[in-house]
Parts: sequence; structure tokens; C-alpha cells
Amino acid sequence: MVLSAAGISPATADEPTDENFCDWYSAFSAAIAHEAIMKNPDCLDFGRGVHDNKDMHFSWCMRNTKDTVTGAGRHIAELAEQCSAPSNPRPAQNNPDAFAAKVAAGGQTWMVERLIPGVCYAELIDNSKQDYFGRMMRFEFSDGQYRLVSDFTGAEGVHNVLVDGRGFPTRFEQFSDAVTATVDQDFIAAVKRGSRLNLNFEPDGPEYSLSGSAAALDMMRDCASGRQAATRQTGAQTAPQPASPPTREPTVIQGSCRLIVDGMTYIDRRGDCPIWMDNDGSGRLWINTDRVNDMPDYFAELSPDGNGFASGHWNGEPGATHAQGWLGDDFQLGKGGCWSNSRATICAAR
Repeated sequence: MVLSAAGISPATADEPTDENFCDWYSAFSAAIAHEAIMKNPDCLDFGRGVHDNKDMHFSWCMRNTKDTVTGAGRHIAELAEQCSAPSNPRPAQNNPDAFAAKVAAGGQTWMVERLIPGVCYAELIDNSKQDYFGRMMRFEFSDGQYRLVSDFTGAEGVHNVLVDGRGFPTRFEQFSDAVTATVDQDFIAAVKRGSRLNLNFEPDGPEYSLSGSAAALDMMRDCASGRQAATRQTGAQTAPQPASPPTREPTVIQGSCRLIVDGMTYIDRRGDCPIWMDNDGSGRLWINTDRVNDMPDYFAELSPDGNGFASGHWNGEPGATHAQGWLGDDFQLGKGGCWSNSRATICAAR
């Protein structure tokens, strides 16, 4: 599964989303959030979009531009990766929704796995290829739709994908460090019957053997439809985890805050602005919300990266409850507790 946030290719800032794009985004975001939450239940954070409610992700996506949604996807992937890292160990548990199986044929192995209920994939890893140059090729199925996914970063656009030499013009879009395309039943039928698949991103491919694809794709569809019983169980005893050091709870103070985006001031409060501060040493903060009861028209999040820069997000529209609007990862601290980049300024001061 592609979880890394590297390699995102920003879309045109004002380009609207559509149902196909949002269907992929919602499946992607729900899946990586679900996986993170299974590893560490504390990853669940509706305020920052780390949740596995696919309908909520889809609804939010349809109200925003591709640029905003792409940034949100990157942010969710980063958060999921951070909170589910080995330093935040997975509690021992059985996952009743889990399914994983392998299909071996022709010297290669397909991995079929359930991401979340209703979303399954069949993945092929070709170790003769490099990461981000076609090493991973995957089919996904959810809500009656098939998608073709490759880690060949930067291959967005229309490509004439070849199955045994037969061409299928296919539009790929970049999302996180993968490109993805919706494909139809005719294409899937050709893949199941075929022997070679050439994504045709470059003159030499990447190209793959389709040995075992029919069994893998049938198993993937059955998995998504709930016809495959859970086969992956937690069997081994987990080693005792060392006691975690006590953590300090986040605090909320009243101070002054300001948010300016694209030259327009959305927040400007003096002395009465709720500022939520994480006390884990990261310096992360939210302005104009206590993240519990007070959810005003606009709020923003700032996350210092520890290298002199910070990432910023905001909710983007009045009443939106998710700070998924991407503002950039190049904020730098100036005077008066203000962090700024070429697009926005986020200020927080006692």
C-alpha cells in the first residue's frame, strides 16, 4: 500500500474536483486512516481528517478544488504515517474485517488485501523495477468501480495502455506518490485473459506479466463484496511493550491570532482567541478553536517541521469542520508569533 506523502504533484489551483477524483481520494484517505487507526487507535482525529468515514471524505472533496484536496491527501498520509510509526506501537488485537491472501503464478505473486470494508486491492510487486518507476502495480475495487494504480511518479495524463498489444486510452491522475486511473469492465476482462500489460508511460513500459491476474482480480472483487472470510489473524504473542513516559495534555489559552490567505484576512482576534497548543514538544498549534466545543467559521493549524519551516492548513470555507485546506510547507517564523509564506500568514501570541 502506498502511504508515503512524497512526490505529490500539485493540480491546477482552481481546477474543480469531480466524482471520479473524489471517489479515489475518499477511498485513499479512508484506507490509510483505517490502517493507521488499527495500529494505534489514538490516530483517530476527525478535526484533521484522519478517519475512515469514506462518505465524509467524499463530501468534503466535492466542495473543494483539486489543489486543496491533493494537499489534504498529503497531510492525512503524513499524519497517518507519523501516528502509526513504531514509536506508537499497535495494541494487540484481532481485526474482524481483515482479509489477506496471495495468488502465485508464473513465478510472481499477487497480494490481495482488504483496506477497509468494501475496498480491496490486488497488488503486484516487480522487484526488477525501481521504486517510483513501476515497481508497484495494483488494481483496486470499490463501489462497483475498478482502478489501476502505479507508483510511477509523474505519469499523469492520457496513456495508451496495452494489453497484449491492444490499446486502451487511459487517463491517469497523480495522487500522493502514485498515479491512478478508473478503468472499465472491458479493460479488466482483457487483463484477466491477457498475458502482458504495458502501461506505456515510457517507450519501454513499464511492462508486466499477467500470470495469475484472473484469479487475483476475482478474489479482489469477492473480497470487496464481502464474500471472502477473514483469513489474517493475530496469531503470535506480542512482546510486552515498555511503559510509555507520561505525556502532557494539550492546553488551550486565550490570546491573539490572525489568519491571512491570498491577501484576505479571515481571522483577526486580540486577546480572546482560543489557541490550542500541543505539549509534546512539536510546537503544533491551532488558532481560533479549542478543537472541542468552539468551531467557528474559520480556523487554522500550524505544524513546525523542526527545520525552521512549518506546514499550514485551514478549513477553507465557513463552517467546514476539517483543517484540510493545504497552505504550504514553507512557513517561516517572523515577528509577533507570525508564520508566513508566499500565500498565507498564521499568527498566534499570548
